[in-house]
Amino acid sequence: MMRGTLLSRNVSRVTAILALVLVLFAGATPASAASKTKELPGFAIRIVPGSSIHLVSRSSQLPISIRNDYPQEIRVQVHVAPSNLRALFPAAIEVTVPANTTYVAQVPVSAIADGDVPLKAWLTTFSGLPLGPAVDLRLTINAEVEESLISGFVILIAGLGVAGVLRTRAKRIRARRALKNANL
Repeated sequence: MMRGTLLSRNVSRVTAILALVLVLFAGATPASAASKTKELPGFAIRIVPGSSIHLVSRSSQLPISIRNDYPQEIRVQVHVAPSNLRALFPAAIEVTVPANTTYVAQVPVSAIADGDVPLKAWLTTFSGLPLGPAVDLRLTINAEVEESLISGFVILIAGLGVAGVLRTRAKRIRARRALKNANL
């Protein structure tokens, strides 16, 4: 009976020593390791999902909000992948996100066709390790709106120019007739 108790005490001591050695190799005490895991979530830098984004030009900058809850600035790569070929994005852009803030990264986008474009956006380190899960974003392209507005503005300015020329010409003709009538 004494042997079983002695063996269980030795196993408990060995387990405690192994746990202590593992904690020491990790570089933290058990109390500080527990408090650190409670302070920060699994990924304290992430993309904040937003509402639907409307693009009304052929090329622009797509705003992506990135939240950094770490106490220091972090440099990350932002990746955006469309689910169809209505829009083109670069492979990745690099941004530095300040500590404890939300930063808006501007990702260049070129519109190919009008319509809805579901997007996947994610963050990685420079070595390609993902920082959290991918986020679904929604982009609606209406590039014809910009062209229509510009065309309407050009037509309005041309119409005002033609009206101004016709009015000035009519004034000159009236002035010449008045001068002719005064000389007679």
